[in-house]
Amino acid sequence: MRLLRARLVSLLVSPLLATAFSVQADEKPKTAVADLRYGVALYHYYQQDYVNAIAELMVADSRDGIQGHSDNPELIAGGISLAFGMQNHAESVFSRILQDERRPQSVRDAAWFYLGKLYYTRGDWAAAEQSFNRVSADFKPALRAQLQALQINIQIRDKRYAELNPKGVAQRELRAWSPYALFNLGAAHAREGDFAQAQTFFNALADIDIAKDPRTRAAQWALQDKSYTALGYSYLAEKKYAAAIREFTKVRLEGIYANQALLGYGWAAVAQEEYAKALQPWQLLRSRSLIYPAVQESLLALPFAYEKLNAPGEAVAAYETAEELLAREIQLIRDMRETLTEGELLTLIDAKPLAAEEAREQLQAAGDGEGLTAVVTDDGQNWLKLDSTSIIKTRSAYMRELFAQTRFQTAVLELRDLLRLQRLLQDWQPKLSAYRELLLEKQALRSRQEQQLTQAAYAAQAQALQQRRDQFAARLQQIIAAEDYLALADSDTRALQERVTRAGQTIVRMQAAGQQTDDVAQRHRLFAGILLWRAAQHYPIALAEQQRELAQIDSALASVIKTQTHIDEITATSLDIQPVLARLQTLQTETATQLQATERLIAQQTRVLREQVDQQLASHEKRLKNYLSQAHLAVARLYDAELRRQPE
Repeated sequence: MRLLRARLVSLLVSPLLATAFSVQADEKPKTAVADLRYGVALYHYYQQDYVNAIAELMVADSRDGIQGHSDNPELIAGGISLAFGMQNHAESVFSRILQDERRPQSVRDAAWFYLGKLYYTRGDWAAAEQSFNRVSADFKPALRAQLQALQINIQIRDKRYAELNPKGVAQRELRAWSPYALFNLGAAHAREGDFAQAQTFFNALADIDIAKDPRTRAAQWALQDKSYTALGYSYLAEKKYAAAIREFTKVRLEGIYANQALLGYGWAAVAQEEYAKALQPWQLLRSRSLIYPAVQESLLALPFAYEKLNAPGEAVAAYETAEELLAREIQLIRDMRETLTEGELLTLIDAKPLAAEEAREQLQAAGDGEGLTAVVTDDGQNWLKLDSTSIIKTRSAYMRELFAQTRFQTAVLELRDLLRLQRLLQDWQPKLSAYRELLLEKQALRSRQEQQLTQAAYAAQAQALQQRRDQFAARLQQIIAAEDYLALADSDTRALQERVTRAGQTIVRMQAAGQQTDDVAQRHRLFAGILLWRAAQHYPIALAEQQRELAQIDSALASVIKTQTHIDEITATSLDIQPVLARLQTLQTETATQLQATERLIAQQTRVLREQVDQQLASHEKRLKNYLSQAHLAVARLYDAELRRQPE
């Protein structure tokens, strides 16, 4: 009975419920991004490059934020943080959203949901339930179904599920999560020994119509097989052997629970003393791979049935076959323990993620071989999917139980993160060295070229400009001092002035020749006065223009001098290169230190995982040794009984 109860409990381990990353918003989905940085962050996220995705959002937030996408960037930042295991950062993001009462209800609902999910993953059931209760009834139906399924799981953990029944579960509209909720509740009652109540949930699960979608049909078939198997063992515990056999026969022979169902079928038949009826399922079991515990147990169960049928010869032969098979399997496990080094385990964990279909094909191709074959799924970096899928999968029955544990999956995910960080740091080491060499070369080239060309060119330009400025300023000062209006006259006035000057020279020559010039001289003086008056009227405007031109020359000269001074300083001290070189040196030191710390953590985490794998294999070896000892004793007992029956 103890073995039966242990087997029933092992069947009733509740699977954790999944929450896919999703953003709830009232606004219509956008078909294009309004901010390039938002699009880049989304691209990295969908490529499962969470480091660059969250970095893009954090850099944008530190500047002027992402524009045109309302609260979506903050929700995505929190979701990505959760996906990458940055729980503290995710909590701060969601808490910041919830502190602002002006946020839309849809945004607050999403924040409360993911904050509750965060508490759920931490095992803080009270805080998780409190957050879930703050989500409004208008929350997106698909996510609300997950939320209610999580709430049921919390009730199961707190043992507050006595009032729940299959009808009430159906009314909650759990959608795709309904089968899991029914099984979890049935498993909870079975663990408490209330098999009658457990059977109501298992029967409700068995009555569910299998989905037509092939992506969910296989999972629901497996879940129904598990419920049939659990029902069978619950009836077996209640000594309802016919009912147990009825449920065991409903399990598909090609399903993953077929071995346990066949084994239970045989024990139910034995309990009814129908030993011949037990032979058929146990003989089928013995023909299957010995790595499965149910097959191992059948090696001893089959000769036990032969003994009950008074067939000692067949029993001895079956026990001896069991001895041979068990000894061989024990040696295979020992070889696996010796050959599965930390390096090989690290290679398995660091393998390239495969798509679901490709992973399935590779595992099927490997079969139930002697070694450990495992694949990493394409969710190999997403912490949000840790509770709905295995990050690393295997067909090995010896490792399946260990690989299914959240503790092991979490450790694998942490190690993959560390390995990714190691590669990132290793990639940056040569880059930083290259950047440093580039700057040093740039500094040397600048010293050679700028001293020879740039400085000389700027010095000559500054000197020429200074001379022009001084000449221009001196001439302008002379014009102002002499009030030489005609010096700043326009071109037409100056042309007329030249004609008046030539006319004056002609009048002088005429006077020297004794000619009469009174009338001409009077007109000459009139024209000269008019030109002077005209130049005087234009003088203020022309003077202001000349002074403005002088100011522009002074500004240009100051700019040239400033540039020359800056070049002198850079050439002498390399002000723009030295700080970068110092920063690069700091980064190189930090990168080397972080790489060493990361490698230590990788070695430590690999050692822990290797110990877990070894302990798992050791437990299987111990069970096989126990079966082998029982087989030895049974053979000795049968031989002894046969000797006693022979006449002396």
